Amino acid sequence: MAPDVVVLNVLFRGRVMTWQRTCVTAMLLLAVLPTLAAALAPQPRACRRATLQGAASAAWLTLLPGIATASDDRAGFGQGGALRSDIGESVRGSGVEVLITDLSYTELAACPPKFFIPPKGGPWNCIQVTASALNQGNRDATAAEVFGQIYDAEGYACLATSLDPSQKAPIAVLEGQIPKGEKTPVTFVLAVQARSPRPFRFAGMKASLRNAAMEKIFKPFDPCEIDSSACAEDEDQPSNADALREGRGYLYKR
Repeated sequence: MAPDVVVLNVLFRGRVMTWQRTCVTAMLLLAVLPTLAAALAPQPRACRRATLQGAASAAWLTLLPGIATASDDRAGFGQGGALRSDIGESVRGSGVEVLITDLSYTELAACPPKFFIPPKGGPWNCIQVTASALNQGNRDATAAEVFGQIYDAEGYACLATSLDPSQKAPIAVLEGQIPKGEKTPVTFVLAVQARSPRPFRFAGMKASLRNAAMEKIFKPFDPCEIDSSACAEDEDQPSNADALREGRGYLYKR
């Protein structure tokens, strides 16, 4: 090979390798974003395309946290499922079906009969919560599920149904007429950890409309329904127990 050809070949390869190293360096800087890790490529054209795609993806990714935060903030919740630390006792706004306001509580000497008490995490005390429910939905309701959180004096979640502050399960059920557009006084009972320092603080309370017939599914069984021997002498046998006693259990409620 002629000397001038060798020199040109070396210069050409040197430029390509230098340009490739520059591209790889730029890609490594963008590789901090997991979605851009696959964008590394050795070819010059692929490298240029990957760089442009990486810049566009990085621009979009910087916008996503802000969009999610704005959406969660409008709903009254912080990111990750937990309530914002600065949220008030009630979630307000036209998007909330039932506003729960005017909250106060009274400690009970004992929990009501048949009230569910978790077998772990206690001991537990019960409090009776008094509030006002304003139905902002598009219909009258016969039941509603209450959501929110209660914190103790040290800022820790203490409700039996949501010791994990990121949980968003209902904490109580409101039964009875909740007329549309009217403020209705309501009461419900909650179980809290007995060792939690008082006073308690309500946070992010709201309610969603439900159907009373569906909520009855979650009611505890009466002792007579579970065991017919627990029925009073003048109490009729439950229809399911009667059917079973007469050998018609498989026809129950047909």
